[in-house]
Amino acid sequence: MSRRRGGLPPAVAFAALLASGCAVPTLPGVEGPPAPAPLREALLQSLAEREAALRALRGTATVTVSVPGHRRRLREAFALEAGGRLRLEQYEWTGLPTMILATDGETVAVHLPFARQFLRGRATGENLGRLAGLPVAPATLTRLLLGLPPLPVAPGRVAVLGTPGTAALALISEGEGAAQALRFAPDTHLLQEGELHEGGQPLLRFRFGPAEALEGVPVARDLTLWHLPDGVEVAVAFQVLELNPSFPPDFFSLAPPADAGVSIVDVDRTERP
Repeated sequence: MSRRRGGLPPAVAFAALLASGCAVPTLPGVEGPPAPAPLREALLQSLAEREAALRALRGTATVTVSVPGHRRRLREAFALEAGGRLRLEQYEWTGLPTMILATDGETVAVHLPFARQFLRGRATGENLGRLAGLPVAPATLTRLLLGLPPLPVAPGRVAVLGTPGTAALALISEGEGAAQALRFAPDTHLLQEGELHEGGQPLLRFRFGPAEALEGVPVARDLTLWHLPDGVEVAVAFQVLELNPSFPPDFFSLAPPADAGVSIVDVDRTERP
């Protein structure tokens, strides 16, 4: 899978003004001409339609987690809803579960049946990294797995620009104390790659693979994340997918097993190794 380790091309930036006259957010070192108003509106409309169409996802995937000097390849069943609700189940070759993780966006819990452990804590990117090797906040991760930008795009704080030397469209927006730079295909307006920044520093970079229609909605078949804490890189290759399934109310929470031999660990009270 090809990846752009340097992020978006340095020739891209966002320096347009909103129709209201407010200055849009910018990211250092990137610049380019504002896209024509019809293209800007078409892209924002396409984004709004995808937000409405991509609400939940269920399926199976192969997840490869790489850190310097080590790589793990996992088979996972997953279910998710926008807003940080996520359930992951990892399996060994015999089909037995080795890990069950659930987060409702507020807390995260993991059951390790073979280790006879139950771990729980706040739903943060750090805890998701410690428990599942995915150091991304659940709300951000579920949006990316759905094929959406890491942050919702608020039309009032956004700039859409052409990218010099290419036909792609670029967008920068702010929200929730962070900023994101995104690149879209000019003909389909599908999100191709981007970066999430906080405090002027990149938190993560991502790239989507080709999309296939799922119930008439284009859905990316693979996702790569890099520039993550501790040098972690994550590649997700989706297999079976179901769009917008319904889940029971408690599906994204996990209670400790009724087994006195299972140790219960509060990861917020333990030191990070």
